[in-house]
Amino acid sequence: MPSVRSEARLDYYEVLGLDPSQRSLKPEHLKAAYKRSLLTHHPDKQRSERSGHSAPSIDTIALAYKILSTPSLKSVYDQSLAEQNSAQPGSDKVFHTGLDTVDLDDLDLDEASGVWTRSCRCGDDKGFQVTEAELERNVEDGELITGCRGCSLWLRVLFGVGDA
Repeated sequence: MPSVRSEARLDYYEVLGLDPSQRSLKPEHLKAAYKRSLLTHHPDKQRSERSGHSAPSIDTIALAYKILSTPSLKSVYDQSLAEQNSAQPGSDKVFHTGLDTVDLDDLDLDEASGVWTRSCRCGDDKGFQVTEAELERNVEDGELITGCRGCSLWLRVLFGVGDA
């Protein structure tokens, strides 16, 4: 499972040679950038004298393409970049955002309140919360992404609408 992350030295837009200020990327431009980056950074094309330059790995390039080509993952990634850019200058604070995928059936339903919950690894027993209204807003996608209320982790919840 890819994790959506943003680190000071790792920018998926830069990995693919794209301008991060251009938020709406056409699929054909993104795919061309992906292929260009693969060709540029392929291990067989690297020279030994460039050993001081750390080129992204093929796995990093593939992950960058997956995240930037998947609308929900791109949205979370762009948000983490915005958070990183809004950090105070000179701050050593680095934002790490994790994304796990689960099925709605993996969450606990509190029938009295109509809220599904799941514990988070940060220790919050009900860190992730999903309401019926959120499910209804995302019914066409069959998934929603929600953040933990106690940390920076994210949860993608997959669900289907059954005929009742």
